[in-house]
Amino acid sequence: MNKIYSFTVLLFSLLTVIGMTSSCDINMHEDPDHPSYVTYTISAGEISFSGPDQLLLDIQAWIKSNQISYDTQVSYTTGEASEFARTDAEAVKRYEEFLPKFRAYLDHVDAELARGTYGNVEQVKATFYVFASRAQGKGNDIRYEHIEFSYPKTASN
Repeated sequence: MNKIYSFTVLLFSLLTVIGMTSSCDINMHEDPDHPSYVTYTISAGEISFSGPDQLLLDIQAWIKSNQISYDTQVSYTTGEASEFARTDAEAVKRYEEFLPKFRAYLDHVDAELARGTYGNVEQVKATFYVFASRAQGKGNDIRYEHIEFSYPKTASN
């Protein structure tokens, strides 16, 4: 009986040690120094806005549904901007596709205001920014531009 008890305690202890070792991950794998993916975002936002609240909400909804955010694999070591040249060029292409879409949407907003969709609006003034950025590394602001919007259009627009 004493042998069975000793054997049971020894077996239980062994299983406990094995369980603790595997749950604590003593055999840890070393993580790489830098992640192998970077995140790019191409989007827009408002700096200033005066006009109907619903119009601002509609513009923000359009931006949210049309912004581009993606991860792409990049092997880098120092995080210098030169290590991201290829993927930054791809982000610039996407930015150059997004910018005319946003401008076209603002033209659509102008037409909707003229049609009276937002009621009898006398004036809307807004400043938007459009950007392409990379979350990791140095020099991560790839493109940035301000866009002025006013309704009705003035001679300078």
